[in-house]
Amino acid sequence: MQSLRRSAITVARNARSSLPRQPRRYAHDAHGSEHHGPVNESFGKGFYVAVATIPATIAFYKFSSTNTDERPLFTRLIESYSDLKTYWIERNDLHTQMIEQAARDKNLFLNSKPGTHIELSFPEIFNVGSPYNVPAGSGVNLDKLITKYQKEAFEENAKKLEQLKDGTLPAEQPFDRPSKNPPYP
Repeated sequence: MQSLRRSAITVARNARSSLPRQPRRYAHDAHGSEHHGPVNESFGKGFYVAVATIPATIAFYKFSSTNTDERPLFTRLIESYSDLKTYWIERNDLHTQMIEQAARDKNLFLNSKPGTHIELSFPEIFNVGSPYNVPAGSGVNLDKLITKYQKEAFEENAKKLEQLKDGTLPAEQPFDRPSKNPPYP
């Protein structure tokens, strides 16, 4: 069965290639110049429309400006768009005001000092103690303690600012991908 299929394919391939092919003929090229002679071509509709547009435009302009009491038609058309000039002036002024306000806000945020108040969740913890053997009217002065913690907070913020300028702030560092074998199951 296999050999019959192979021989049929071979015969079909040989038959297909042995068919004579006709060369392509371009009859209109070979016979066009012999029988007809030179052909006069016209300019076409587009040429005549373009040429007719010039005098038509001049005539339209003359017709539109024949009345001496009014301005020409094209002038009136151009003046009809003068309202847009005031619209653009108002729009540009509003845009400029918004940009200036945004710049003032940015300047305010960048040049303002951070608050020096340190929030304590329970500041009375410093005054809690035994109520016994305390002389009346004696209270603890917390000014030194407050200045100490304000100084520590200021130093910590200055350190963070320096790290931010250097690009070494831990919160700003890129996230490292975890290893392929995480320590947890």
